[in-house]
Amino acid sequence: MLDNTSETHFIGPMGSEFWQIKVPPEAIPLLASKINWNQLGRKVMIDPFKGIISWINPSGSHVDMADASDKIVEQAGELIKVQVKNRRDYRWKRLKDPSNTGVEADASFYIGEKAEQWIAAYQVGGREIASEFEKKTPPDLIVEVEVTNLDKDKPVRYAELGVREMWQVEERKEGEAYRTEIVILDLQARGGPREIVQSKVLPGLTATNLPNAYHLAQSVMLDELRSMLSKELAIQF
Repeated sequence: MLDNTSETHFIGPMGSEFWQIKVPPEAIPLLASKINWNQLGRKVMIDPFKGIISWINPSGSHVDMADASDKIVEQAGELIKVQVKNRRDYRWKRLKDPSNTGVEADASFYIGEKAEQWIAAYQVGGREIASEFEKKTPPDLIVEVEVTNLDKDKPVRYAELGVREMWQVEERKEGEAYRTEIVILDLQARGGPREIVQSKVLPGLTATNLPNAYHLAQSVMLDELRSMLSKELAIQF
């Protein structure tokens, strides 16, 4: 069953190690019964229809960017008085998924009503009830760092799960300096995921001002980050 396999391996622009193997699609359920996907590496993604399994061993820069996402989203939520619940690298999947597949983000968040519902579920029944909530409730925002050609199907996968928005975060070296680029995707747009200028889940944050927010968050300049976010979010609130 595993005779027709292929393997791809490369180092991403931020130093992370990417792997992808392709197996006959019918082998995925068998592998799911034998393998804990999370043991392969971080951010494992399985396409049971194409027989593609992808994963990453993230670099320090990659992890720093994910940490920065937490700081930005949580501070923004606090400033506009919107509840945020960080679910970080939770594996989001469809209910009753026999192949035990799913998509693991670099960062993921419930924002507003869903965050309040998660907190209420936890207060009622602790981790067990909150876990049941997570299984049937997609996050509002997903952040993916160091996007490569292996990630091209992820926006559609997340859209199918019901995620509202995705940020794609890139850091590229230009000479001796690094430049951060952000793409914001409305995953539930008519016709499929499309690029937008301004976040819908946190209005006021844009593809233009988010790179500066990431720089401040990575540099642990939290007072400066809060000041910057206050000015940008005041445009909307």
